[in-house]
Amino acid sequence: MINSKNQIKSQIIELENLLSFVSNDPFMSKSLSKKIEVLKDKLTNLSEEVKEAKVSLLFSGNAVLGSKGIKIDFLSKVLKPFQELVKTETTKIKYGIVGKRGKTKDIDDAELYLTALPTGSFGVQLTQLNKNNIFSESEVDTAIKNVMELIDAATSSDELFEEIVAVTPPRSLNNLKLFLKEIDIENSILKIEKNNETMEISTENIHKGYERINSAITEENVIQIKGTLRGVLLDSARFEFVDENGHKISGLIGEEIDENKIIELSLEYLNKSCTINLKKLKTKFVSQNEKTFYHLIDIYP
Repeated sequence: MINSKNQIKSQIIELENLLSFVSNDPFMSKSLSKKIEVLKDKLTNLSEEVKEAKVSLLFSGNAVLGSKGIKIDFLSKVLKPFQELVKTETTKIKYGIVGKRGKTKDIDDAELYLTALPTGSFGVQLTQLNKNNIFSESEVDTAIKNVMELIDAATSSDELFEEIVAVTPPRSLNNLKLFLKEIDIENSILKIEKNNETMEISTENIHKGYERINSAITEENVIQIKGTLRGVLLDSARFEFVDENGHKISGLIGEEIDENKIIELSLEYLNKSCTINLKKLKTKFVSQNEKTFYHLIDIYP
C-alpha cells in the first residue's frame, strides 16, 4: 500500500510539472487540473478494499438452447467486439485520446476473462483479472459502465444515438455495430447484469439499434483550414479552433494523434496562427437528420 501511495504521489508531481508548462492553455490546464484533483482524492481515500470489475451478458433466442448451452460461433462473435469496446473506453479514461496505431499503454488491464456461466438465461460472466496499477479496477469498472450506456443509447432512440455519435470514437461505433449485428441475427434479447444493476434490451430494440448504426451514411473529406488553435481538452479528447474569418470549429482529436503528440502540438501552436488538417464527417441518419462532425488529424505552420 505504501508503494501504491508513492506511485500516486509521483503521478501528481509529474502532472503538476506539466501543468506549469501549459498554464496559458485554458483547455489543457482544466484537463490536467481535473486529473490532479482526481488523483489527490484517490490518495486521500485510498483503502485496502479492491473493487472487482465484472459483468454478465445473458442471451436468449436462436443462439441458445434454453439454459443448457449457447452457440460457440455466436459467443466468439459477440465477445470480441464487446471486449474491444471496453478496451477503447478504458483507454479514454486513462489517457483521454484513443490512438489508432500501436499498442496502448497498460491496455492488458482491460482484458476480460470468462469466469462463470450464470444460471437462468444462458450467458457468460466476464471479469478483469490483470491489475497492473492501483486504479485498474476502478478504470475498467467505469469503462464497462460506459459501454453499457453506449449500448443503451444506441438501442433506445434516434435522438440518443445521434448525440453519442459526436463523442464516440469511430472504432467504438464499428465494434458496437458488430456486437448488435450478431445478437440481431440470432433474434436474441440482451440482458446485462453488473453489481445490482440490470439492463434488458428486447429483440425489437436490438434490431432498431443495429439499423441505426448500419444505416448511418457518412461522407468523409480531409480539409485544411488556417486560423488559430484555441486549445485542447485531454479528458474529453476535444479541440477548439478559430478560422481566419472568426468562425469557431470544435470536435474530437482524431485517432491519428496520440496524447504525447497533441501535448507537443498544443504547446507549440496554442494561440498562434497555424494550419490544421481535419476529417469532415457529414452523417445522414435513419431519421433523415444530418449532422457534421470534425476530427483533428494534424497541426502545422
